[in-house]
Amino acid sequence: MFLKLGRLFLIISVVVLIAFTGCETVQDVVIDSTQEESMMDAVPMKIVLLINYPEGGRDTYLGWVRTVAPTLQAFDEVRRIRSYENQDPTMKPNRLVEYEFDSFLEMAAYLNRPEIVAIMDDLPNHASDVHLYTFIQRSDYQVTEKGNYPVKSVYLVNYPLGGKATYLEWIASISDALISPPEVKAITSYDNYYGETPHRFVEFEFASQEDADTYIAEELQAVNVELETRAHSWELLHFDQLSDFINE
Repeated sequence: MFLKLGRLFLIISVVVLIAFTGCETVQDVVIDSTQEESMMDAVPMKIVLLINYPEGGRDTYLGWVRTVAPTLQAFDEVRRIRSYENQDPTMKPNRLVEYEFDSFLEMAAYLNRPEIVAIMDDLPNHASDVHLYTFIQRSDYQVTEKGNYPVKSVYLVNYPLGGKATYLEWIASISDALISPPEVKAITSYDNYYGETPHRFVEFEFASQEDADTYIAEELQAVNVELETRAHSWELLHFDQLSDFINE
């Protein structure tokens, strides 16, 4: 976690420098390192934290979160923060936290704030395990029912070697069928911004557990069968929303 977070802050610092100096040489290097996307594009970004509580320390961890939540939500750069808990308390990760931004530069400005740096540095002191990922939003699914839904299922997918394009063609062929059932309120897909694992992050949001159970049984079971041959590896996780960061 520390190496990945350190790398993220290094790249962010370079991007902020580019934004103010227009240094074309450095910009070319940074763009090459991200392979496909310009860091200047106003494409929604998401920071995802997968966290495990210390043994017997869930309540202590949540108490710490309550003390830092006002600061984490105090800045305009972050569009939304949401936290979720694994529906199965025996499974890992125990906790999912998402930070949503309108662009890479908004994310960079937020993560470079001293208050946020201090909290992120302190986070490993309150958790047994933390993994941080940076994702960029894709447009595979067009679901417009944006809201604050309490149940979320998440896929973490790794593309086959050299098979990303084929995987995305398959997704395009089934996306209409996946968004049509009324039980699912929102589907959003993301690619790992740095091309690391997991390569892809896909969210399915539901208004109730009953809707989630119906959709998973009728739609996602078939997807899971296909994923055995379409993906190099994949994992499906189920979460319930917590109220740590709901302040609208």
